[in-house]
Amino acid sequence: YIMTYSCEEHICYAESDSPCGPFVQKEQKPYLEEKGIDSSIFIDDDGKAYMFWVRFTGGNVIWVAEMSDDLHSVKLETARRLIAVEEGTWELKIGRVAEGPMVIKHKGKYYLTFSCNDYRSQDYAVGFAVADNPMGPYERYRHNPIMHRHMGYAGTGHHALLNSKQGLYMVYHAHFSPRRVQTRQTLIA
Repeated sequence: YIMTYSCEEHICYAESDSPCGPFVQKEQKPYLEEKGIDSSIFIDDDGKAYMFWVRFTGGNVIWVAEMSDDLHSVKLETARRLIAVEEGTWELKIGRVAEGPMVIKHKGKYYLTFSCNDYRSQDYAVGFAVADNPMGPYERYRHNPIMHRHMGYAGTGHHALLNSKQGLYMVYHAHFSPRRVQTRQTLIA
Protein backbone atom coordinates (compact mmCIF):
# COMPACT_ATOMS: atom_id res chain seq x y z
CA TYR A 1 0.00 0.00 0.00
CA ILE A 2 1.25 3.47 -0.89
CA MET A 3 0.13 6.64 0.86
CA THR A 4 1.01 10.01 -0.62
CA TYR A 5 1.05 13.12 1.52
CA SER A 6 2.28 16.71 1.59
CA CYS A 7 5.18 17.74 3.82
CA GLU A 8 6.73 21.22 3.78
CA GLU A 9 5.12 21.82 0.37
CA HIS A 10 6.59 18.65 -1.14
CA ILE A 11 4.84 15.44 -2.17
CA CYS A 12 6.09 12.37 -0.35
CA TYR A 13 5.09 8.74 -0.13
CA ALA A 14 5.25 5.98 2.41
CA GLU A 15 4.57 2.25 2.13
CA SER A 16 2.90 -0.37 4.30
CA ASP A 17 1.89 -4.02 4.14
CA SER A 18 -1.55 -3.03 5.47
CA PRO A 19 -3.96 -0.20 4.64
CA CYS A 20 -4.06 0.42 8.40
CA GLY A 21 -0.31 1.07 8.55
CA PRO A 22 2.14 1.69 9.88
CA PHE A 23 3.33 3.58 6.78
CA VAL A 24 7.07 4.08 6.45
CA GLN A 25 8.96 6.42 4.17
CA LYS A 26 12.02 4.32 3.27
CA GLU A 27 13.90 7.16 1.58
CA GLN A 28 13.67 10.60 3.15
CA LYS A 29 13.03 12.40 -0.13
CA PRO A 30 9.96 13.70 -1.98
CA TYR A 31 8.42 12.18 -5.11
CA LEU A 32 9.20 15.38 -7.00
CA GLU A 33 12.13 17.75 -6.70
CA GLU A 34 9.79 20.72 -7.08
CA LYS A 35 7.31 22.03 -4.55
CA GLY A 36 3.75 20.71 -4.71
CA ILE A 37 0.82 19.58 -2.56
CA ASP A 38 -2.42 17.60 -2.60
CA SER A 39 -1.39 14.50 -4.51
CA SER A 40 -3.69 11.64 -5.43
CA ILE A 41 -2.97 8.53 -7.46
CA PHE A 42 -5.48 7.16 -9.95
CA ILE A 43 -4.99 3.69 -11.44
CA ASP A 44 -6.98 3.06 -14.62
CA ASP A 45 -8.60 -0.22 -15.64
CA ASP A 46 -5.54 -1.09 -17.76
CA GLY A 47 -3.25 -0.77 -14.70
CA LYS A 48 -1.67 2.51 -15.83
CA ALA A 49 -1.13 4.93 -12.93
CA TYR A 50 -1.41 8.72 -12.90
CA MET A 51 -0.59 11.27 -10.25
CA PHE A 52 -2.76 14.35 -9.87
CA TRP A 53 -1.28 17.15 -7.79
CA VAL A 54 -1.03 20.90 -7.28
CA ARG A 55 1.88 22.90 -8.63
CA PHE A 56 2.49 26.52 -7.64
CA THR A 57 2.40 27.92 -11.18
CA GLY A 58 0.55 31.25 -11.08
CA GLY A 59 -1.37 30.21 -7.97
CA ASN A 60 -2.38 26.68 -7.07
CA VAL A 61 -2.88 24.78 -10.34
CA ILE A 62 -3.87 21.13 -10.81
CA TRP A 63 -1.57 18.97 -12.96
CA VAL A 64 -1.42 15.30 -13.99
CA ALA A 65 1.43 13.03 -15.06
CA GLU A 66 1.92 9.36 -15.77
CA MET A 67 3.68 7.28 -13.12
CA SER A 68 6.20 4.46 -13.36
CA ASP A 69 4.83 0.91 -13.20
CA ASP A 70 6.17 0.46 -9.65
CA LEU A 71 4.55 3.78 -8.55
CA HIS A 72 7.90 4.99 -7.19
CA SER A 73 8.32 7.87 -9.63
CA VAL A 74 6.39 10.43 -11.63
CA LYS A 75 7.16 10.86 -15.34
CA LEU A 76 7.38 14.66 -15.34
CA GLU A 77 7.97 14.71 -19.10
CA THR A 78 4.28 13.68 -19.43
CA ALA A 79 2.96 16.41 -17.09
CA ARG A 80 -0.07 18.40 -18.24
CA ARG A 81 -1.74 21.42 -16.72
CA LEU A 82 -5.42 20.64 -16.11
CA ILE A 83 -7.29 23.10 -13.89
CA ALA A 84 -6.38 26.68 -13.04
CA VAL A 85 -8.80 29.17 -11.52
CA GLU A 86 -11.13 30.79 -14.07
CA GLU A 87 -11.68 34.54 -13.79
CA GLY A 88 -15.25 35.69 -13.12
CA THR A 89 -16.46 32.36 -11.73
CA TRP A 90 -17.20 30.78 -8.35
CA GLU A 91 -13.55 29.64 -8.38
CA LEU A 92 -12.08 33.07 -7.69
CA LYS A 93 -13.57 34.65 -4.57
CA ILE A 94 -10.37 34.63 -2.46
CA GLY A 95 -7.01 33.55 -3.86
CA ARG A 96 -5.92 31.81 -7.06
CA VAL A 97 -6.46 28.34 -5.63
CA ALA A 98 -7.47 25.13 -7.40
CA GLU A 99 -6.52 22.16 -5.24
CA GLY A 100 -7.45 18.80 -3.73
CA PRO A 101 -7.73 16.86 -7.02
CA MET A 102 -9.23 13.39 -7.07
CA VAL A 103 -10.31 11.31 -10.08
CA ILE A 104 -12.86 8.53 -10.39
CA LYS A 105 -13.96 6.66 -13.51
CA HIS A 106 -17.66 6.16 -14.18
CA LYS A 107 -19.19 4.67 -17.35
CA GLY A 108 -16.02 5.29 -19.37
CA LYS A 109 -15.63 8.94 -18.32
CA TYR A 110 -13.08 10.44 -15.94
CA TYR A 111 -14.40 12.78 -13.25
CA LEU A 112 -11.86 15.15 -11.73
CA THR A 113 -13.14 16.68 -8.51
CA PHE A 114 -11.36 19.70 -7.03
CA SER A 115 -11.75 22.62 -4.62
CA CYS A 116 -11.34 26.33 -5.34
CA ASN A 117 -10.79 29.47 -3.28
CA ASP A 118 -8.62 29.81 -0.21
CA TYR A 119 -9.58 27.25 2.46
CA ARG A 120 -10.24 30.16 4.84
CA SER A 121 -12.94 31.49 2.54
CA GLN A 122 -16.57 30.78 3.31
CA ASP A 123 -16.84 30.11 -0.43
CA TYR A 124 -14.25 27.32 -0.49
CA ALA A 125 -16.20 24.70 -2.45
CA VAL A 126 -16.02 21.57 -4.61
CA GLY A 127 -16.51 21.33 -8.35
CA PHE A 128 -15.79 18.75 -11.02
CA ALA A 129 -14.75 18.38 -14.63
CA VAL A 130 -15.10 15.46 -17.07
CA ALA A 131 -12.77 13.96 -19.69
CA ASP A 132 -12.51 10.96 -22.00
CA ASN A 133 -8.91 10.35 -20.92
CA PRO A 134 -7.24 10.65 -17.48
CA MET A 135 -4.71 13.09 -19.01
CA GLY A 136 -7.54 15.39 -20.15
CA PRO A 137 -8.58 17.77 -21.45
CA TYR A 138 -11.23 18.20 -18.76
CA GLU A 139 -14.44 20.16 -19.26
CA ARG A 140 -15.88 21.81 -16.16
CA TYR A 141 -19.44 21.01 -15.14
CA ARG A 142 -21.49 24.10 -15.94
CA HIS A 143 -23.42 23.97 -12.65
CA ASN A 144 -20.34 23.98 -10.39
CA PRO A 145 -19.82 24.11 -7.50
CA ILE A 146 -21.47 20.85 -6.50
CA MET A 147 -20.75 21.35 -2.80
CA HIS A 148 -20.90 24.90 -1.41
CA ARG A 149 -21.81 25.87 2.14
CA HIS A 150 -23.27 22.41 2.57
CA MET A 151 -25.78 21.84 5.39
CA GLY A 152 -25.20 25.35 6.78
CA TYR A 153 -21.42 24.93 7.10
CA ALA A 154 -19.02 27.31 5.38
CA GLY A 155 -15.81 26.54 3.53
CA THR A 156 -16.94 23.07 2.50
CA GLY A 157 -14.10 21.66 0.43
CA HIS A 158 -10.89 19.66 0.06
CA HIS A 159 -12.65 16.36 -0.11
CA ALA A 160 -12.10 12.69 -0.76
CA LEU A 161 -14.54 10.34 -2.44
CA LEU A 162 -15.41 6.96 -0.93
CA ASN A 163 -17.29 4.24 -2.76
CA SER A 164 -19.55 1.96 -0.73
CA LYS A 165 -22.42 -0.47 -1.22
CA GLN A 166 -24.79 2.43 -0.50
CA GLY A 167 -23.20 4.71 -3.11
CA LEU A 168 -20.58 7.42 -3.35
CA TYR A 169 -19.73 9.47 -0.26
CA MET A 170 -17.73 12.68 0.02
CA VAL A 171 -15.59 13.38 3.07
CA TYR A 172 -14.71 17.07 3.37
CA HIS A 173 -13.54 19.91 5.59
CA ALA A 174 -15.84 22.66 6.84
CA HIS A 175 -15.63 25.69 9.11
CA PHE A 176 -17.44 25.58 12.44
CA SER A 177 -18.60 29.13 11.94
CA PRO A 178 -17.70 32.25 9.95
CA ARG A 179 -15.70 33.54 12.93
CA ARG A 180 -13.70 30.33 13.50
CA VAL A 181 -12.23 29.56 10.08
CA GLN A 182 -8.93 28.27 11.47
CA THR A 183 -10.77 25.47 13.27
CA ARG A 184 -12.21 23.02 10.80
CA GLN A 185 -13.96 19.72 11.19
CA THR A 186 -14.30 16.73 8.90
CA LEU A 187 -17.77 15.81 7.66
CA ILE A 188 -19.26 13.18 5.32
CA ALA A 189 -22.16 13.42 2.86
